[in-house]
Amino acid sequence: MKVLKIHIVGLPYCEDIEGCVAEFLEEAPGRTMTIRAQNDNEVDCNAMRAYDWQGRKVGFVSSADLPMAWGAFQANGSRLLRGTVSLVNREHACVILECVVNNDFEPAYEQFSQKRFLEWQYDGPVLRRPDIFYDLDYLMDEIDDRLHGIEEMSDEEKGDFICLVFRFIEKSFFDISAEADEFIRKTRMRLMEYDAEDFGELADEMSLLVGRRGRETKCGAVLAFWMSHLRSKAMSRRLLVYRERYDVEKIESELKEFPDDLYSEWLVNPNSFVSKIYYKHIPREVLWHFVSGIAFVEAVKAAIKKEKENEAAKGKQASTIIMTGENAIYNENNK
Repeated sequence: MKVLKIHIVGLPYCEDIEGCVAEFLEEAPGRTMTIRAQNDNEVDCNAMRAYDWQGRKVGFVSSADLPMAWGAFQANGSRLLRGTVSLVNREHACVILECVVNNDFEPAYEQFSQKRFLEWQYDGPVLRRPDIFYDLDYLMDEIDDRLHGIEEMSDEEKGDFICLVFRFIEKSFFDISAEADEFIRKTRMRLMEYDAEDFGELADEMSLLVGRRGRETKCGAVLAFWMSHLRSKAMSRRLLVYRERYDVEKIESELKEFPDDLYSEWLVNPNSFVSKIYYKHIPREVLWHFVSGIAFVEAVKAAIKKEKENEAAKGKQASTIIMTGENAIYNENNK
């Protein structure tokens, strides 16, 4: 049998323990909790809800741990998974649940297939990615390379490696792509293979990052970051350069073909849009193409609207002209 460590996050947002999270965390160590799939979750169809020893809804399995949790469900052949709270984190209001699973356990990565997103076709303008994403590409490659020699690291090298991972954690806060989540999952699993206490803490920080980022997509820094790119005036000006080259109606028709009807989500409820795309695990390039298309359509529509308003204003101005014989004079109110 194997023991899995699963992070339960989102405690402050659960009504059953609202206002008494601190008391819950005080009592939790050593108590039994159960996780169960919540397939009707409107944000994440792979979500799993956590219940405590009194049957209260107390949180959700961290997105970073979902492949492991789904794999445990499949290996155990059960609709629920029960474990014991081994640790609590009062700073981030979460708990770590230890669950026993069969030895043939494997993470269920098939739950997060990206095929339908990779098959989406887009032929519109693509914006330059923010520099932070180029930094992340370097950091992921650097961390992966250093992990190969982790057992031979000196104390100084371990300290440098820990700083490197924390730098990644800081910068990856705004990366809601499938690559970022996949890297976090795999790196976390590799760190957990080593006995060093510092590496265990790093693994926990990476898992908690996913939960914090998920919260911030709903009303926080991550939402603000992506909305600033979708509706940036500077971005709009750059996009309008492509107005004559691309057919905006064709681009919008491609956006409507994006999987899971996410373009409609943007049109109906922009504030929940970022959260919805985060939990879909969309490849970064596809995601950036999608965002570029939305920003392009928004910019062109705004430009067209402004042009129509200007034309209407000119028409109104012309209507104030008073014709007197062969001469035309302007109404005094139009001066």
